Amino acid sequence: MDTLRNVLSVHPSLMYGTGLLAYMALVRHFRYKRINALLKKYPDPTIPLRNLEAAREVSSIVGDLDFPFLNVVSLEFALFKTYAIPSISKVLAATKQFATSCLKRADDTALILMEMNEGYSRDLRRTMTEGKVDEKERLNDERRAEIATERLNFIHGHYNIKQEDYLYTLALFVLEPAVFIGRFEWRSLTELEENALLAMWTHHGRAMGIQNIPETLAELKAWTEDYESTHAVFAKSNVAIAQSTVDLLLSLAPSFTHAFGRKIISSLLTPRLRAAFGIAPPPRGLTTIIHALLHSRALFIRYFMFPRRLPLVRSALRANKENKYVPIFNKYKPVYPQGYRVEDLGPEKFVGKCPISFHPSGRTPGAATASSSAEELHVL
Repeated sequence: MDTLRNVLSVHPSLMYGTGLLAYMALVRHFRYKRINALLKKYPDPTIPLRNLEAAREVSSIVGDLDFPFLNVVSLEFALFKTYAIPSISKVLAATKQFATSCLKRADDTALILMEMNEGYSRDLRRTMTEGKVDEKERLNDERRAEIATERLNFIHGHYNIKQEDYLYTLALFVLEPAVFIGRFEWRSLTELEENALLAMWTHHGRAMGIQNIPETLAELKAWTEDYESTHAVFAKSNVAIAQSTVDLLLSLAPSFTHAFGRKIISSLLTPRLRAAFGIAPPPRGLTTIIHALLHSRALFIRYFMFPRRLPLVRSALRANKENKYVPIFNKYKPVYPQGYRVEDLGPEKFVGKCPISFHPSGRTPGAATASSSAEELHVL
C-alpha cells in the first residue's frame, strides 16, 4: 500500500489516469445495471410477446430511460421514410397540412403517439418523484392512451389509406429504433427489447384495425424490405412533403447552416430514399464524418454519463385546472402553450367531432375490441 502511494505521489498522471479508469468502470457498471436486471427478470426474450405489461415495462426503458434521444429521432426518421411511398405522400399532400401548418401537424402526430405510449413512464415518474402510486392517474393514463387511439382512428377514417401503407408505417415504428440504436447508441437493443417494441406496436396496430401484421421480427423485416423496394419510388408529392419536413427540422438551426444541414440529412439517407426524394448524394466523406461523430457520442455516454434516473416524458403527468395537458417541454415553438385535450389533437376541422366512447362503471379502460373500434370509426 505504501509502495502504491509512493508511486502515485511521484507520478500524478498515473493517479489521475487510475481515477479516470475507475470512474469509467463505475459509469459502465451503472449503465448496464438496468438492462442486466431486466434480462434477469425476463430470462425468456419472447415474454413481451405474450405479456403486454412486460412489453410496456421493457419498451419504456428503451424509449424513456436508456435511449430517449435516438428513440425519438428513429421514430421521426420512420415517419420521414414513409413519405418516400407515393401512395402515402399523395394523401398527405392532399390535406395541405404540410404546406400550411407543418409544425402543428408534426406536434399533433408526436403528441398522439406519446399519449399512446408514455403511460407506463408517466406512472413511473410520478411514483418515483412522489413516493407513492396514484391509482387514479394510472387508470387515467390508460384512458388517455385509448382516447388517443380513437382519435387517430377517427382522423385516418377520413382518408383513403391503403392497409399496406398502414402496415408499412407500423413496421418502421418497430424496426427503425433498433436500427438507429444499434448503429449509433452506447449499446444495441437485446432480443427482449426488440420483441417488446414488436408487441407494443402490434397491440396499437390491432386497435387501429390494421390487418395481417407479421407475428415475428424476421417476417416483419422481410415484408418491410419487399414493400419498400417495390413502392419507394420518386414522386413530386414525396419531394413536397419531404421538403416541408426538412424545413421544419432545420428551423432549429441558424439559417446560414441550412445548406450544410441538408447535406447532413442526405448523408443519413440510403441511396433508395435519396432517389425517391430527388435528393443529391452528400459530399464524399461526409457520411463517414457524421457516423464517426455519432459513434464518439455513444462512447462518451457509455463511459462518462451516468444513466438517467427518471423517465424522460413529454406528455403531462396530470391535467391542469382546465382539464388540459400542457407538454412538459417542446422541441419547436409551443403549439399548445395552454394545453390540449387528447380528443382534440389533429386538424382543426376535426376538433370536437371525434366520437369518443365513455365506459360504463366497472368496465376496464382498453377493453374495447379492435374490430369494434374500427367499425365505429370507419377505419379503412
